[in-house]
Amino acid sequence: MKITVLVYLLLVLRTFAALETDQGGVCSRQLNNSQNITVVAAPGAKGEPGTEGPQGEKGVIGAPGKLGPVGPAGEKGDKGEQGPAGEKGAPGTSPPGPPVVAFSVVRTTKLEKPSSHTVVTYNIVLSNVGGAYNQETGKFVATVGGVYFFTFTGMTLYLTLLPNANYHVHLMKNGAKMVGLFENNGGSLHQRSSSNSAILQMQPGDEVWVELRSGYSLHSDGSRYLTFSGFLIHAD
Repeated sequence: MKITVLVYLLLVLRTFAALETDQGGVCSRQLNNSQNITVVAAPGAKGEPGTEGPQGEKGVIGAPGKLGPVGPAGEKGDKGEQGPAGEKGAPGTSPPGPPVVAFSVVRTTKLEKPSSHTVVTYNIVLSNVGGAYNQETGKFVATVGGVYFFTFTGMTLYLTLLPNANYHVHLMKNGAKMVGLFENNGGSLHQRSSSNSAILQMQPGDEVWVELRSGYSLHSDGSRYLTFSGFLIHAD
């Protein structure tokens, strides 16, 4: 009886040495002997954690991801301090000024009863800025298009020098009458003088002159009674 118990204990010790753990955490082993004894035991205590293994190699950087949506605008920041003044720039060029066209002429001799309509010429040039007045022809020829002002004068002789003295003149533009003057002594012993003016729209090449009608007379002398003037008000 004692020998049987001793053998049984030896078999148990051998069994513990050869235990295997199954998936359920229970150790079991079937003894390889003729008796087919199976020993079942509870799992052992949890072992101590092992030492940390070496650090693995750095992996390859992946491709950049897709661009995300634009976030909302942030709040407006505070105004920054004013920066230093910049260097002084080079002086600019002034735009060209408007053109100046002006003339004023005088006749110091009389013009008596022409046989046809006659352009009045003037022997003294007071000014001819821009050179648009032609002293030989008595005509102003516009070199600049725009708005012009013109004025001219006329004067009669004394009745004792020329009975029924009178004059009839016109300011002409390209052959058309613009404005006129007419004076008739009608037996008076006094000279009479008058003037007229016009504002005309001119194009380059347009002509303006003073014209005396046939059969009439104009009077002037060193006192310079007969005049013709004009100037550009505004260029186009």
